[in-house]
Amino acid sequence: MDPNAGAAQRSAAGPANSKKDKKVKINLSIAKCVSFITVILAALFVPARATAQSLTMDGESGIFLQPMAEVVPSPQNKFGGPTLSFHAVNAGPVAADYINTGIEEGFGNWLEFGYTRNFHTDGADPTISPLFNFCGMNIFNFKAKLLPSNYHGHKYLPTISVGGVLRTNDPFVVQAVMHKNATNGDVYLVGTKLFTIGHKFAFVANAGVRGTNAQKYGYGGNTVDWEARAFGGVAFPIPIKKLVVVTPAFEVDQEPRRIKYVPTASLPTDLIYAIRLSRFPDSKWSFDVGTGHLGANISPGINIKANNCVAIAANYRFGGSER
Repeated sequence: MDPNAGAAQRSAAGPANSKKDKKVKINLSIAKCVSFITVILAALFVPARATAQSLTMDGESGIFLQPMAEVVPSPQNKFGGPTLSFHAVNAGPVAADYINTGIEEGFGNWLEFGYTRNFHTDGADPTISPLFNFCGMNIFNFKAKLLPSNYHGHKYLPTISVGGVLRTNDPFVVQAVMHKNATNGDVYLVGTKLFTIGHKFAFVANAGVRGTNAQKYGYGGNTVDWEARAFGGVAFPIPIKKLVVVTPAFEVDQEPRRIKYVPTASLPTDLIYAIRLSRFPDSKWSFDVGTGHLGANISPGINIKANNCVAIAANYRFGGSER
């Protein structure tokens, strides 16, 4: 055999083997990355025993603005410990800051009701801020659970509740135009369901419809008339070492298009992104931080500059774990 021919064969095979080895190494690296990600997901995205429950700015159980179907925990046929809440929203230089403090009470694990007081700071825009530069309003709420989740063995049936909100002495917009306060409110039907996929992933879906004559949940005053508006959200409860639950959440709140006394204005849908940190597994305490797109140019010459609002919230429930 010609030794030069053997050398030539080895030289020709060298690049091919090199490419093959490189491909094998890449595949092994991908496999390791996939395995690592799978382990992380298995550690984090497990079915949560808690849905990171907290209170909305109106005071009921929910996300930031929209209610969920669950109610604050309480023993059967008894009142539970009260839940205290605090919300602070920086709505930009025009509408300024909204600060809410409230208390919520539950009964029999099917009913909740409460009161929230809203406070407000003055905005700095000399043209538009006078529509909002007033003290806050009173907010009363209630919610009753109609059906629990998985009722009578129906696997995909969500928790279903009805509720309502009454806001009195609402000064926003109407006080500047009519020199008096307004009353407005919501009535709603909502369903909430915790879904689990296998043993590694869980998420909470929320959806409902509300009848309302409040613009931006009362923070933008009243609407021209009552309207039916849809809302929905999704949250991903992630237990961390059975100590806390970290819950990224997203909510969409359809708003009435018009504001009473400002006929040219048109309001967009609210988009809110938040992260909630709560105690595992009972959400006895929670802390939220979020941002929201609430509106910018709502009319020619009127920019409320509330497109990147920043909000924080804190909740604490007294008493033991009722469920």
